Amino acid sequence: MIPIHTLPLSGSYYENGFDIGTLLKQSKTMQIQFNELQKAYSLQQNIDEIKEILSVYCPPLLEELQGIIDGSGFPEADILRLLAGYDMPQLAELGCTSFITSEFYVRNYDFSPKVYDGLFIENNTVYGNSQFLVGRLDGMNRDGLVVGLHFVNNEFYQKGFVCSTIVRIVLEMCKNVDEAIQLLKKLPHAACYNYSLLDRKGNFAVAEASPKDVQILTHPNELACVNKFQTKIMEFYNRNWVGSSNDRLAALENATSMQTVEELHDWFSQTDSPLFYTDYDQYFGTLYTVSYIPTEQKIYLTTAGSKERYLIDMK
Repeated sequence: MIPIHTLPLSGSYYENGFDIGTLLKQSKTMQIQFNELQKAYSLQQNIDEIKEILSVYCPPLLEELQGIIDGSGFPEADILRLLAGYDMPQLAELGCTSFITSEFYVRNYDFSPKVYDGLFIENNTVYGNSQFLVGRLDGMNRDGLVVGLHFVNNEFYQKGFVCSTIVRIVLEMCKNVDEAIQLLKKLPHAACYNYSLLDRKGNFAVAEASPKDVQILTHPNELACVNKFQTKIMEFYNRNWVGSSNDRLAALENATSMQTVEELHDWFSQTDSPLFYTDYDQYFGTLYTVSYIPTEQKIYLTTAGSKERYLIDMK
């Protein structure tokens, strides 16, 4: 079983960042991961450019990053280059599966535990699974907007925000699916990703985003989202092999027979589910199952290998 720790934060963005920085300073495991990432990427981004672009798209993250700098005692350049999520080298491929209806959003996240925070962060505005402490793999904000990421392709990589920073920015700056779509069309995207969306009013969609274009996938009843673009105009960006994505889309055709979010969540999280993967050494193992229910402000979270649904109530 791969553990997930919850980290509740209740201060300002700076205060929350300071607490995260203190955690980073005290955690040997996180410091090892931090140092390994620094060595692997040899980061040399322009920190003034990072500050400038975050001040345009999400000023609160600058406050949080300053708090992390002060709380950790790490050099400003190291924190901004590694955690701000802008102009990063290509990241490894992340696998993810989501099923969305007007009432709930269920998701598996697949990757390697070697590059995984193992943190579910709860602050005043956003609850979600973190990546590189500042970014989010998925989450729900106080307005009931849910966002999750799905890797598609690195082949068209260029300067821009990485996927987890994009999720965090959208959750911080938007209240509903329409606002999220408009912002996703403006943000500079580093790579090809799907962003699956649901809001409290029952609107849902998938934004298929490349560095050059963003297209919107919708359906009247439900949407399944995996690691490929499904609109005709965006198929060009898909990898040559999308067999796993096709298998999961086929398996999700059975999801409509399940009546409740609890049933669907448990099916996603079962180790014998066609949506559960154990290829951890190949960066494709299921790390958690999460379900977001915007109208009730409730979240279910299950760690990989566990049969328990942990309830997080935002109220």
